Amino acid sequence: MDKGTLLALLEKFRQGECTPEEEALLSEWLDALERDNDVPELSALEMQQIKKNMQQQIWPDPAIRRRRIGLRIVRIAAVVVPLIIGGYFAQQYLQHPSRQLPHSSLDWQTVKNTSGQLQKIVLPDNTVALLGPYSTIQYPEHFPDNARPVKLTEGKAFFDVIKDTRPFSVEDYSGVRTTVLGTSFTIEASNTLHISRVAVATGKVQVERQGTKPATLGPSERLTFSEQSVKQDSVAANDLLAWTKGEIILRNATLQDLLLTIKNQYGITATTALDVHQGNYTLHIPATMTLQEVLDIIEKISYRPKIHFSMQHEQLQVN
Repeated sequence: MDKGTLLALLEKFRQGECTPEEEALLSEWLDALERDNDVPELSALEMQQIKKNMQQQIWPDPAIRRRRIGLRIVRIAAVVVPLIIGGYFAQQYLQHPSRQLPHSSLDWQTVKNTSGQLQKIVLPDNTVALLGPYSTIQYPEHFPDNARPVKLTEGKAFFDVIKDTRPFSVEDYSGVRTTVLGTSFTIEASNTLHISRVAVATGKVQVERQGTKPATLGPSERLTFSEQSVKQDSVAANDLLAWTKGEIILRNATLQDLLLTIKNQYGITATTALDVHQGNYTLHIPATMTLQEVLDIIEKISYRPKIHFSMQHEQLQVN
């Protein structure tokens, strides 16, 4: 009898809804399992305690209790139930990664990239993370047995995740959580601009944030969270990985996309009174260009709206 059939029969029996044929099938299974030498013998005291506990869980209603198969189910349940419970919680974790056990007791490491160059990090499971300029990542010194949690508190990072039975998850400042078992993807997060973005290079990821429905993304798919909206679109694979190869590529980008790129590449936050959802900017330049050179180019190509940059007290203004 497979696990699904067994669980269904046990539940029907608990509710007092088993047919005589189903009770006979369940009884035969219990007889066979009792003859298995792997089932441990229990003392009289252990049997009495387990019987009491199981009666409260399986036969709470005295009317149903009359129909019980007998003490054999208690004895077998002592072996089977822990396995079922363990499997249940493992399944729930994979389906709802946000319900994972708290990691407050872990020894977290913090890496801040204060340069304008990419920084390569090898995580405890040998997953490779490319940390963008002026970005910050946190991860445990050792991953626990049931998960591989990572935090991106600011900036941009690319993850090439090693396959493992433990889910790999990245959570940003706003609570957006991306969970995978083995794939590669990019995450961008800016606290000042209130933007979170996930884009997939290979494989699939699950992305969720409290108050929104979880979404599954495949290769070249991208999901962007802003203060009031959630947007899903696609991005060419070459464009997605361009920043890891020292290039800046934008195609039909909004002003919001432009400001996020400047923040991630140069560590400068820009403020503006303009509508950041407007604009249509296309840009393909080397990441080695200085900020001023990039701003000059953007001013020349910008339209609808035409924009101008000015620096005031180390704060970039866009007018």
